[in-house]
Order: sequence, then structure tokens, then C-alpha cells
Amino acid sequence: MKNKKEVGKALGRVPSGLYVVTAKCEDKEDAVLASWVNQCSFDPPAVTIALATLRSARLLVEGSGAFIVNVLPKDDNTLLKHFSRPPEDIFKGVKTRKGLGGIRILSDAVSYLVCEVVHSMQAGDHVLYIGEIVGGKMLKGGDPYFHVRDNGFNY
Repeated sequence: MKNKKEVGKALGRVPSGLYVVTAKCEDKEDAVLASWVNQCSFDPPAVTIALATLRSARLLVEGSGAFIVNVLPKDDNTLLKHFSRPPEDIFKGVKTRKGLGGIRILSDAVSYLVCEVVHSMQAGDHVLYIGEIVGGKMLKGGDPYFHVRDNGFNY
């Protein structure tokens, strides 16, 4: 690729939201801070998420066929800070409730979407999942968090 530095700057200007994707399979559960979440269909309603191939949450999504997207709030960075550097017990100190299949919903999120995986594919160093939305709700409400990166080649 020519001009990788310039392409990285331009790609970084693509804004994205910040979310916590939660997953559970059998007795294992995990959560991952994610920025690559987008609506991809009206009927049925669906979103795409992209998870790095090395993320353990990815294996739980694949094992259970489900995930929950928790939308982070713009005005409160508590969840963002917690999931940026989570403790070993990832949900310790975070208010949650159980959703589909026991997957955690973050009580202090703006809203959440319950999704069942209908398709997945390898996309470079990430796996892209299409999740049909089967439930969801506004929680705290308010504006969602979004950000713009300095460089489109890393988080």
C-alpha cells in the first residue's frame, strides 16, 4: 500500500461508537470493549460486530450463537474505564442483570441489544458477526459515546 501513514490518518477519521459486547457459553463469560458495531439491516433488525481473532469473547459468541451489545454513555466514563483495563473477574464492581442465555446486561449502559448470530466470516485479523436483534431496551438513556482515532491501523 502506498501512503500507509496518510491512509491510516484518513481511516482513523471514520467515527465509531464504543460498546461492551458481552458473551456467555456454558459456565464461561466475558466482555470486550468494542468499537466496530454497526446496524446492517432494518428487517429483520440486525447489527454487525467485529471481534479480534485473539479475543476469548469471540469463542463464547461462537459457542453460544449469541451476544449482547451494551451501548456506552457519553457523559459517564465509568464503564469505559472498567472495560479498558478489566480486572481478572471482569464483572466485579459492575451492576449487571442476566439476559438471553445468562449473558450479562450492563445496568448503567445507555441501552442494550440482544443478538443471535446468523452469519460470521473471517475479515483479516477480526471475525465479523451478523447478529439478528431479538430483544433490547433503553436503560439509562442519554447520548452514546463515540470517538475518532488518530490512526486507522490500531485501536
